[in-house]
This record gives sequence, structure tokens and C-alpha cells, in this order.
Amino acid sequence: MGLPSRIQLMQLGKVILLQGISSAGKSTLAAAMQLALEEHWWMFEADDITRMQATSERSGWWQLTPEEKPHSSWNSDQRLKQWLAGYFGCIATIAKSGSNVIAVGGWLQTEWLLELAASLEEIEAYCVGVYCSAEEAERREMARGDRHVGYSRNQLDLVHTHAPYDAHVDTEFQTAEECVHVIEQMLFHPPNQPFFERIRKMKGE
Repeated sequence: MGLPSRIQLMQLGKVILLQGISSAGKSTLAAAMQLALEEHWWMFEADDITRMQATSERSGWWQLTPEEKPHSSWNSDQRLKQWLAGYFGCIATIAKSGSNVIAVGGWLQTEWLLELAASLEEIEAYCVGVYCSAEEAERREMARGDRHVGYSRNQLDLVHTHAPYDAHVDTEFQTAEECVHVIEQMLFHPPNQPFFERIRKMKGE
């Protein structure tokens, strides 16, 4: 009998999804986590997949840019489906290789999170709600200059409606160190039924 593959011998990595509106401070928090947490963590943003597409203005992450040549083999719905599957599949692959992943996103539809949950079967995975007010998010949008002001506000009523989080932080009123401490405590004392298990049961999966 042959030896197990190298990946089979590896312990699975963990996944922490930082879920919040645009400009909530998710990427800044992820960078702070990488420096403070004991284990090594990769940060993998949804925008990393977006940047793999042709670079130009587009009306949506999965839409054509004005310069792209359209093709009959896909439409915007299919492109979105492939975009989501690519990102979620990459998160799972990194974790299955033995590395921990901090995934950064703001998912508006429960169906998308259910798809991610399916990708993370058998992987230790948690979801942290990252909050700030719409006013603070708009202030950050103006300061960063790469987001339309009001983009975050449009997400506010959708992004935190899926299932109870394993932990939550507020980057408007907590320092990065305080937020990381909350997440450390979650890892030390994990919930009996993490977010991804709850969301599966709530939706009958």
C-alpha cells in the first residue's frame, strides 16, 4: 500500500471570515491579526480575485469592462457564479494544504455564504462580524478615494442578516488590538456550534 499524499498527512488549516460592509476595517484588522496571532495566517481578500480580471472600470465585479470583448459562452450571472466559486474554492484549498486563512469579504446573500459553508466542510471555520456606522464608513470612503461614497451604506441592511456570528467587533470604537483580542478569545474558547454550522441548519442544509 502506498504512503498517503503529503496533503493528507497535513493538519487542516483554520479559516476566519471577516464579514462586514465595505470600509468597515476588515483588511486593516486582518493585517493586525497576522502580526498578533500566534500561528501563521494568510490574508485572502475577495478583491484578490477581482484583480485577476481585466483592469478597467466596470459596473460590477463580474461585469464586462468597456474594453473587454464579450463572448457568447458566458453572461453576467455565469461570470458571478464562477467568481464566487473561484474565491470560495481557493479558501478551502489553502486551508486543506495546512495553512490558516483570514478571508475578507462582505457577502450580501445568504446563498453565497451557504456556498462558502459547503466549501469548508470538515474545516475549522469561524465568522467574525466587523462593524462600524454608515457615517464612519463614508468618512473612510472619502479618505481612501477608491470607493464611491455611499457604497458602504447600501450594504448595511444586508451584510449582517444571515446568522449569529462567532464573535463581533466594532472598528469605530475598538482599537485594532482590542479587536484582535476578541478574536483570540474566540479561538481559545470556540463556540459549540460555529457560524457555518448554524447557517446550514437555519437554512435546512
